[in-house]
Amino acid sequence: MKKYLLALCMVLALIACKDEKKQTAQVKPIIRIGAILPLTGDNSTVGVAVKAGVQAAIDDKAKGKLKYNYKAFFEDNQHSPAKSATAANKLMMVDNSNMLLSFTTGIGRVVAPIAENKEMLHMCATLEDENAAPMGKTTFFQGPTLQSYRQLVIKALQQENVSKLVLLATNAGVACSGTEALGKVLETKGLETKVECFNPSDLDFRFVIQKYLAEGFEHFYIQFWPPQSNILLRQLSENNVAPNHIFGSGIDVDTDTSLYNDIHNFGGNSGTPEFIDHLMQDYDVKNVYMAASAYDLISLAIDAFENVKDKNNVDELIAYIKENATRKCMSGDCKLLDNGFIANKAEWRTYKNGKPVFLGD
Repeated sequence: MKKYLLALCMVLALIACKDEKKQTAQVKPIIRIGAILPLTGDNSTVGVAVKAGVQAAIDDKAKGKLKYNYKAFFEDNQHSPAKSATAANKLMMVDNSNMLLSFTTGIGRVVAPIAENKEMLHMCATLEDENAAPMGKTTFFQGPTLQSYRQLVIKALQQENVSKLVLLATNAGVACSGTEALGKVLETKGLETKVECFNPSDLDFRFVIQKYLAEGFEHFYIQFWPPQSNILLRQLSENNVAPNHIFGSGIDVDTDTSLYNDIHNFGGNSGTPEFIDHLMQDYDVKNVYMAASAYDLISLAIDAFENVKDKNNVDELIAYIKENATRKCMSGDCKLLDNGFIANKAEWRTYKNGKPVFLGD
C-alpha cells in the first residue's frame, strides 16, 4: 500500500511539474501601451471614444496568434498640456510603458520631445495640418490632411450653392488661425466670407448671429468643441438658421448626437460603417469621433512589436512602421507622407436620427 501511495505521489508530482512548465511556457511578455487622453472634462466624449478605439485594437489583435500580450494604461490629461507632460512621465517611469499614444496635435507636440528623449515610440491621433506638428524621430501622427479637409469643405459648399458664409471659431489652439486661413481660401473660390473668433469662455453668440443674418448671411461654419459648440448650435436654431445651413469641424463630439441631425460635419475620422457598429455595439460608445485613428495607430504599433527582433529597439519599430504605414485601415486608405505624417482622407458626414451618415470623403 505504501509503495502504491509513493508511486501515486510521484506520478502526481510529475503531472504538476509538467503543468507548471506548460503554464510558464504559455505566459507571454507584456507590451504596455500608455495612452494620454481627456477622460474627464469638456472633451471627455472624444477621450472615451479614443480609449475604446485603443482597446478594440488590442482585443481584435488578440484574436490572432501573438508573441506578446498587450495591455493599455490610461492617464486622464483633461486636454491640458501640463497634465499631459506629467502623464507621459508617469506612464514611462511608473507604468513602464513600451510606447505612448496621445490625442490632438497640441498635446502631441508636448509628448513628442518627452518620448524622443526616452527613445520611445509615440503615436498621436489628430485632425489638423500635418505641417503644424514637429513630430521628431520617434513620433507618428495620423489624421486627415489640411488639403483634403479644405477640398471637402469647398466641395460641400459648392454642392449646397453657398455664396455667403460666416465662419465662427474658438480662439484656442489653431482653430482660429486655421479658420481664418480657410476663409481666405474660400474667397479665392468666389465666396463672400466673414470670420469671428471668440474666447473659449464665451457663451453668448446671439448678437453676432443676428448681425450677420441682418446682412444677408444665411450659412454658418463653426469650429468649436462642446460645451460651446452645443450652445452655439442651439442659439443658431433659436434664430431660425436651418440645420443644413450649418457646417463645421469638431462640433459633433457629444453623446447626444441628435444635436447634429442634418448639420454638415468635416474633419476627424469616425471610421468605416462596420467599425462604427463594432464600437457602438461591443464597447457601448455613443460617439466614435477619432476612434478609428487610434485603432489604426495601435494596430500598426502591435504589428511592429510582433515583427521586429527587439521590442526595445525603437529604430527597428520606426523602420517597420514607415514600411507598413501605407495600407488599408479603418480610416480608409492610410498613406505615409514624406514628413512622417500618416494621412487619411477627411470625412464629410451628417446625422440622421442620431446616427452618422457619410456624404463624402
